[in-house]
Amino acid sequence: MFHPIVRGPYHKMGYGYGTIVYNHGFRVPEQSVEKLDFGRKSEGEVRRVFPEILEEIKGFSEGCHASYEQTAAFIFGVGAFKVGPMCSAFTAVSNSDVVFGRNYDFFYSFKKYTEGYLTCPNDGYWSLGHTDIFIGREDGVNEKGLAVAMSGVEGKSVKPGVSFCLALRCVLDKCADVEEAVKLLSNAHFSAADNYLLADREGNLAVVEASPDKTRMRRPENGDNFMVCTNHFVHAEMQVMEDLDERARCNWDSLPRYATIYEAIKRQNGEIDVGAAQKILSNHSGYVCSHQNKIKLGTIWSVATTLKEPRIFRAEGHPCRTKYKQDLRLNKAIKRRQKEDR
Repeated sequence: MFHPIVRGPYHKMGYGYGTIVYNHGFRVPEQSVEKLDFGRKSEGEVRRVFPEILEEIKGFSEGCHASYEQTAAFIFGVGAFKVGPMCSAFTAVSNSDVVFGRNYDFFYSFKKYTEGYLTCPNDGYWSLGHTDIFIGREDGVNEKGLAVAMSGVEGKSVKPGVSFCLALRCVLDKCADVEEAVKLLSNAHFSAADNYLLADREGNLAVVEASPDKTRMRRPENGDNFMVCTNHFVHAEMQVMEDLDERARCNWDSLPRYATIYEAIKRQNGEIDVGAAQKILSNHSGYVCSHQNKIKLGTIWSVATTLKEPRIFRAEGHPCRTKYKQDLRLNKAIKRRQKEDR
């Protein structure tokens, strides 16, 4: 996993990292006519929801010596043209802290693209997030103690709109708490079906279940102080948005992972710490720590975090055999800024 640091205006962040990856051999893939058309139709909604990110994409394209149109189509089409991630995430409010855990399960061939970003925009909140998509994020925690993670769902439709990776980046850059994130996500038009798990340091929890045709939000139920999110919709109004045949074929383990995590947290009445979160994420029962070796897919990173004062622990690989290490870059960056502001 690479550990880039990007800071400054959005265009500068994009140009700086685009230059780095270009010098390391990355080239923006040539986009098909279909994807270019999809990108052009998506740009208006991205501009409405997160206009700043267009400047970062422009800078990235310049750093990569690629056209903006090709680069934008590449980023806007993430998640819309199949190859969806298979992931597990959960959050729990204990007496002492708010814990957030997440396994990112994908094809092993994508390991070479994985990145743990420290992102410090001039006009946004600072965050530490993880991705394999350069501009966007798949999970992260920002300086306000807001955490977010996505999980793909086999939806019935795809339409031009905001991709999950840009929606997640927007939450990290622009939202201070769960309520702001729910409002932002509920107001967006998405290109594909995904879940967004949210938690903040005050103990507010939510899952936004989103598709191109409908978006709904759910909260903890039945007195639970925790929530779980895998690769299917739970909200009754969203289940008609899911392609169950495709889920059975591609995300057959979504329900077992959900049940395994739910029961593990329920047995402890939601009172888990970051060590307990790491054990849940490392568990092979219910396929939580994924090893689908026949198709060369499994957990390629795992994150366990506390939110009252962000403590971010990451295993770069299967958590069952890779040690979690704390990433202190966000904490140190915030402290440096506070010292400079005095």
